[in-house]
Amino acid sequence: MESRNQEINNEFNNETVFFEEAEINSASFEIEGLEEESQDEMKTEKRAKLFNAPFIILVSLFVLSIIIYTVSRFVPAFAEIWTRYPAQLMRLVLAKLTGWIPFSFAETVIVTLPITVTVFIVGVSVSTKRNDSKENFYKWLRPIISVILVILTLFFAAFGPAYGRYSLSQNLKLDRKDVSVDELFATGIIVSAFTNLDVGEIDFDSEGASVMPYGFDVLVEKMNQAYRKYTDGLDYISHFDSSPKPIALSEPMTYTHISGVYTYMTGEANINVNYPDFLIPFTVAHEMAHQRGIAREDEANFVAFLVCTYSDDAYIRYSGYANMLNYINSALGKSDKEKGKELFQKYTPYNVQLEFAAYSEFFDKYRESTASKVSGTINNAYLQSQGQTAGTKSYGLVVDLAVAYYKRYTNAQ
Repeated sequence: MESRNQEINNEFNNETVFFEEAEINSASFEIEGLEEESQDEMKTEKRAKLFNAPFIILVSLFVLSIIIYTVSRFVPAFAEIWTRYPAQLMRLVLAKLTGWIPFSFAETVIVTLPITVTVFIVGVSVSTKRNDSKENFYKWLRPIISVILVILTLFFAAFGPAYGRYSLSQNLKLDRKDVSVDELFATGIIVSAFTNLDVGEIDFDSEGASVMPYGFDVLVEKMNQAYRKYTDGLDYISHFDSSPKPIALSEPMTYTHISGVYTYMTGEANINVNYPDFLIPFTVAHEMAHQRGIAREDEANFVAFLVCTYSDDAYIRYSGYANMLNYINSALGKSDKEKGKELFQKYTPYNVQLEFAAYSEFFDKYRESTASKVSGTINNAYLQSQGQTAGTKSYGLVVDLAVAYYKRYTNAQ
């Protein structure tokens, strides 16, 4: 009887041990399962972070560019050095990267932007419905932020600092002061005389508008030659061959009153080729000046004037002088109508008078437009934000530089 009881006790003890071991094993499996699940969650959380390594680098470059831009706004010497060397290299690289494309890459991006945005929104919508995890959300968010950061970084590092550099009058050693009516009138006479030297070599159509004797590609080649000639021996501006792009939608763009635009994010000088011929060489030279680190509009105008007048081509020289004379006539007419009338009727070459009349007639179609008011407001706000207090009126301040330039010229005679 005792042995039977002992057997029962042994069996009971064995079963107890078995169940205890089973419970322990079950508990250990649960712990391991929890650990694996916790590790999976940690991995998912790690993958779902917005700031991956490439993104951190981009953010760091953006912060650095802000520092560079801020210092440039307050320290002209730093802005001058930065614009001449590191930023010049950036602008050159951008110009070369897009220069081989036969059309305006910037224009293409802008025109196709609605389609790109629509496709992106649809992609985000479909993807987030299938997978609403943080990882998937950041996968779509990161590219948007990255594009914005790249655009801002390029401005703050490659082009923006040029607004803080030394003035063009300092680099050219010009004594730029407030201009009197008499000084403006005298400068107008000088520019009229130089314009007249090339008028005999220019062809004009039946409406009085001059005709550029070659196509856009030849103009670009000649303009690169003119820049090469002008910049030889200068330190404040350097030259690299580039390929300004004609804008495909030039006619609609004319309603904005924009004859050209430099897109710093693509490095392209984009030209509205719908304008009368005599404006196009000057506009090409103006946008190429921006491309080479001349940010202020009056200064880009004056560099364009100087480059055009250095050209070996009569039409490009004519474009430079005629555009400057147009600015002077406009400024003088606003300051003293009688003097302005005298400069135009007595000293401006007759063919140039017809040129300006044809231009005015051409522009009548585009003069009053909502697009021009919107673009003008935006451009004005942008220029003022970069320290050009005159806003869009700063384009016309080129006459101050012309007066200072020819005053030095006449004093040297």
